[in-house]
Amino acid sequence: MASDTAPEGHTAAPEPILSADTKLGSPLEQLAQTESAPASWLWMTKYDQLFVGVFAAVFLALSGYHWATLGGWGMRPIELERLPARQYDFRIDINSASWVEWTQIEGIGEVTAQKIIDDRQANGPFRSVKDLLRVKGIGPKTLEKMRPFLREPSESAVPAKRKS
Repeated sequence: MASDTAPEGHTAAPEPILSADTKLGSPLEQLAQTESAPASWLWMTKYDQLFVGVFAAVFLALSGYHWATLGGWGMRPIELERLPARQYDFRIDINSASWVEWTQIEGIGEVTAQKIIDDRQANGPFRSVKDLLRVKGIGPKTLEKMRPFLREPSESAVPAKRKS
């Protein structure tokens, strides 16, 4: 009769007997001598390892997607219909503007604005925009730069009427 552990005609290899005197060697040799790998790695079971692996893969995929969308990858520009750029409708009355309003005009500083106010008080109101040339510091070039922002005295006195 044959034994239960070995097939017929084969004999089972004797298992090594370890005694206290046997030197096991390094931990890797000890691991090789055991029949199976440890059931856990970093104190995690096989299911914990699977969960951490899936979680890390999903996290990396979502982080990559987020990084790609922040960079504009895969996005198309949107065409917007915009109104044309509008120029300022800023025009001041040369006879009633304060020095603060005068300083809003490009090329006119606080000193020149105060000179305009002082001249208007000393010599009376301006009859036209050309009368600003009597102010020291305002020349023909400066006046031409300022002209789009100035309103003639005749424009402010007579309100605009619509023709029906």
